Amino acid sequence: MKLRIRLVALAMFVALAACSQDQGQPVDSPAGPASDTAADSPAGAPAETSAVSRPNILFIVADALGYTDIGAFGSEIAAATVDELAFAGVRLTNFRTHSACQQTRVMMMASANVTEALEIRPTQPSRERANRLSLNWAIIPELLQDAGYETYMAGKWDLGLEDGYTPSTRGFDRSFVQLGASASHFPEILWDDYSLYRSDGETVEYDDLPQDFYTTDYYTDRMIEFIGSGEPPWFGFVPYTTPHWPLHAPDNWLDRYAGRYDEGYDALRAARVARATELGVIPEGAILDDFEPVAPPWEELSAEDRRGYARGQELYAAMVENLDFNVGRLVDFLAERGQLENTVIIFSSDNGASTAAYGVLPTAPGVHPAPPDFIDNRFENWGRPNSFVDHGRGFAEAGTAPLQGYKGTFSEGGLRAVAFVHYPAAVPGEQVNRTFMSMLDILPTFLDIAGSAHPGPGSYRGREINGILGRSFWPHLTGESAAVYSPRDAVGWSRGTGGALIRGDYKIINTPAAGGMGTETPWRLYDITEDPGERNDLADELPELTGELVREWEQNWR
Repeated sequence: MKLRIRLVALAMFVALAACSQDQGQPVDSPAGPASDTAADSPAGAPAETSAVSRPNILFIVADALGYTDIGAFGSEIAAATVDELAFAGVRLTNFRTHSACQQTRVMMMASANVTEALEIRPTQPSRERANRLSLNWAIIPELLQDAGYETYMAGKWDLGLEDGYTPSTRGFDRSFVQLGASASHFPEILWDDYSLYRSDGETVEYDDLPQDFYTTDYYTDRMIEFIGSGEPPWFGFVPYTTPHWPLHAPDNWLDRYAGRYDEGYDALRAARVARATELGVIPEGAILDDFEPVAPPWEELSAEDRRGYARGQELYAAMVENLDFNVGRLVDFLAERGQLENTVIIFSSDNGASTAAYGVLPTAPGVHPAPPDFIDNRFENWGRPNSFVDHGRGFAEAGTAPLQGYKGTFSEGGLRAVAFVHYPAAVPGEQVNRTFMSMLDILPTFLDIAGSAHPGPGSYRGREINGILGRSFWPHLTGESAAVYSPRDAVGWSRGTGGALIRGDYKIINTPAAGGMGTETPWRLYDITEDPGERNDLADELPELTGELVREWEQNWR
């Protein structure tokens, strides 16, 4: 730990000495205006760098982590390493994902419109997640291989189960992956054909996993192995499955937060918002007084339900702290090998916090996947193998408030993610950055860091590929441009019959408000610069603007 801190401090000193930009000040440029550099070149201008000088890229993605679920964004959960990296780096408070796991991965890997790039295949008479990322898009690991990077992955894939669509055939030199959308965090089968593991393309049977297998620990073990056996520059993608349900933790982590959440989610929500406000990471204009929770007041719950939800949140917090512990292992390993200074670390969640209430409430009809019949959800078994629980809507709202919504919605609590970038050698740290960015921008940003450019549209590796939609945010973070997008640029989302679009200060959304029922609602319009809490619908006041944005969504993002 001391070695790591000394190296980080040295790198920060070098960056500060070389940079004249003021430190520690928020950057206030929400969705524009952007400089010509950022707006005109999706992949950014290729840098004149050698393979030796180009930085490694470590991309860490948490699964369904709420906006305020780490200390640097307002949490009480112990996360020393992640917080240290976030405070020393640039915290991104205007960074968007998609509303759910698979859709976010399409955005990040292909920089594409999800409705075009995600092949929705008929579901077979099984639990197979048949959807897959189309081969008509070149993706990050392929492109970084072309740029001379070694490419590694350990974690959740969720972009295709079939040969030709898996990590080992889409650009990763080394990989250990969970192919599907979810699995137990222990070496046990929940669904025969839904949770599949592959090691460098070869099937891994559950009986072949170590007896002490725990997903977050093991993914970290493998990423350390991959980095240790290779040479820089490398790209390491670690999409952890923490803290996605089912909430599981090793025995020595189970009770670290015992009793911590007995006061309930209303009290936690207030404490989180107060701390996040002090830290400057709550979007200006979003206040708790305007927040309308969907979960019932804590005091109205039965004693049994309060006990269940509080225990679920204890397990959730333990998983987040364990995630931080493993990020610390990665950082210490890089420091010991002298690679930390030359590694860009980007951390993000893949969407808002989950609201499932497995273990507390009966599984709702149509919920997929439902817990298997053989699950042992006796209270004393929660968090252990063969259990299946989550922390519920109230604690999910505590992790996203004062933003409305959560995972599965296009409200800000479902799309705006906790995220930060740490690379003191080039990116001035100790900042809060409020510039609009999204997962669409990850691919072009990584190409920019690698000194490369996107080859499409055209022929690529024997197939025809499309171009990309995102913009590199690297020139912005390194002080070369004022923003990433211009005020006229739009980013849209679509899933099922719902959708949203952001252009400049304005956002339209046509899915039910958080907690609502049904599949279609009239389009709503918000000024998310002044009203990030999405409380004041301007659609009737500004019908022409609403119609213009709806037409843009229908033409380009539906």
